[in-house]
Order: sequence, then structure tokens, then C-alpha cells
Amino acid sequence: MKKIKIEKTKITKDQLLRDGDKKEVDYKDLMELTLDIVPREGFTPKDIRDRNRIQNSIDKEKDGTVSLEDADFENFVTILEGSRWPIRDKELAAFLEKFDKK
Repeated sequence: MKKIKIEKTKITKDQLLRDGDKKEVDYKDLMELTLDIVPREGFTPKDIRDRNRIQNSIDKEKDGTVSLEDADFENFVTILEGSRWPIRDKELAAFLEKFDKK
């Protein structure tokens, strides 16, 4: 079981989605955004099931912490490694480092 502490950032939704929303996002938001990033080939049924399983864990956040089973954590890391981001930000880098396999 891996635990991810939900930290706040100064990154806004607008920076990530270009939607005009100036709300600052936290690690939970970044995790959910990661799950919504469409792979180049689109989502397979397995992708949808795996990502929904991770989302269910995110939805069960307790005391500012998301708990992921080891397999879900590894799957999330794989999803994250294939992600592309519209910004280069030190707070985003800190989020990404939480999931670094090194």
C-alpha cells in the first residue's frame, strides 16, 4: 500500500487546461487529470477499468491522503510516465517526483 499526501500547489486549472479557471489545484486534482490524459491510441477497456480503480481510491481520500494498492500505484506510475503536460513548473516537478521509480 502506498500513501500519497495531498499537497496544495499554486498551479491553476487554466495553466493545465486553458479553460479560464483560476482555481489552484492540489495533488488530488493532478492525479485525476493524469487519469484523464488520453493515450495516443485512445483508451482500451483495460485502461478504463484500471484508471477507474485508481479513481475509486482517490475518491476514498481520507485525512488528506490517498492510499493506492501497490499494483495500482505501479499502474499510475506507468500512466504518469506516458503523460504530456502543457507547462514546465517546479511544483509540477515536485508532484512527478512523488511517483519517480528511482
